[in-house]
Amino acid sequence: MNWIMKKILKVLLILTIIITVLVVIPLVLLSKATTPPIEQYVEQSESDFYNSLNQELTALITDSNEDIIYLTIDEAFINRVIQTKLSKGNSKYLNDDFSDELAYNYTSVFGEHIGLKSIWTTIGDDQITITAGADYVTTNGKVIYQTGLEIIFDIVLSEGNQYYLKVNNIDIGKISLSNRAAYKLSNFIITTLTQKSINEIFAENLAFGTFDSEDMSFTVGELELANYLYEIDPTFSALLKVIYQEDLLILDVSDDGFDISLDIGVFRRLTSDFDEPNFVSWGTAADKAIFMADLAASAMINFGLNPFNPKIVLSESNINSLIDYTLGDDVQFEIPFTFKVDGQEIEYIFSSTNLFVRMNDNVLSIHLLMTLSKTGVSETFSMQFNLSSTVSMNASGDMILSIIEANIGEVELDNQILETLFGVFDDALFTDGTIVIKKEKLNEMFEGSYIAVNDMLVLDGELQLYYGLDN
Repeated sequence: MNWIMKKILKVLLILTIIITVLVVIPLVLLSKATTPPIEQYVEQSESDFYNSLNQELTALITDSNEDIIYLTIDEAFINRVIQTKLSKGNSKYLNDDFSDELAYNYTSVFGEHIGLKSIWTTIGDDQITITAGADYVTTNGKVIYQTGLEIIFDIVLSEGNQYYLKVNNIDIGKISLSNRAAYKLSNFIITTLTQKSINEIFAENLAFGTFDSEDMSFTVGELELANYLYEIDPTFSALLKVIYQEDLLILDVSDDGFDISLDIGVFRRLTSDFDEPNFVSWGTAADKAIFMADLAASAMINFGLNPFNPKIVLSESNINSLIDYTLGDDVQFEIPFTFKVDGQEIEYIFSSTNLFVRMNDNVLSIHLLMTLSKTGVSETFSMQFNLSSTVSMNASGDMILSIIEANIGEVELDNQILETLFGVFDDALFTDGTIVIKKEKLNEMFEGSYIAVNDMLVLDGELQLYYGLDN
């Protein structure tokens, strides 16, 4: 009988050891009590940031001597944004009407027993720590197990205007593993809980930036931000490229958060900038057809009077009507953005005219006026892109604008910047210091006039077109 008891005890001991090794020890090692910064999960965390933003933008708009925008993106704002994102599908989170339910204490709930407390950040000097906490809870709301994940990133501003976040350390519960092993374990746990990998979560929740699971780093640079802004509006992307090239943006990381200084005042519109001329805007295709019919009649008369070198002359008004109709909404934009400050909705609008041209002596200049305005405030902050050129045609029948100079406010734009700016709209538009408008585009612009333009130039403030009749 004793030998039977010994066998049973031996089996039980082996089972106990196995359970301890496979279950108990991992549970102990993975346990971690975490406390999310609930005090930051209030509207005031957003309101403080937007109040600062509102003050800076209002000063920029109303005071011509205010040129630099100073902002700090602090922990409270970041954590409030993350919490709002995570609890978007959980209206019960921190809602006192549901204080007796599991969803009240957790931004996300998985099944009936697992709750995600949140994901939050702690910012220090050149470091950012990301923490996530989760609990296993009984049906009556008692927490019986807690675990957490902590990732510490070192923040480095590297060459090429990039913020490079390199993983310094990863702790899962009480375990501090190598970054590679910790990442694999973290990815396994997160995938088990959410059915999504860490890469998928980064891709879905980060509007810009690149996470490299091999290098264990996250990069936010000019390219990532430019691509993100391009989706909003190409002009934003182009301006960012100029800002980077001119070193107008200063970023720093301190205990207070991410400090931003933007010297946007150098873009302020100059008093010498040309205004948009008066011209008739063609509202319909019929308006253009009428103009082209008149142009065709004029071309026929001029061809009869001077069959060997016929020409017609277009005024500033004519050219601007033609450009405004041809471009339509391709360049012109109006982008409103709103936020709340202490419960009051504030609206700003970033908008532009369409491209317009001015002609003076033998120079044709192109302009785009961009304006930042605030609803209820009469003043505006205006910037104007200016480019002056001479006009000619090449042997292929393309219109060539040879650049003389270009600027936005005090910033002189060189060929590299111009190539970047025009490349936002068309990679082939800017070539070797010239803007090339293809023959096909010219034909589209003058469709209905029955003329084939073979040469052009600006003389005495007018555009002279030399042509043949288009059969």
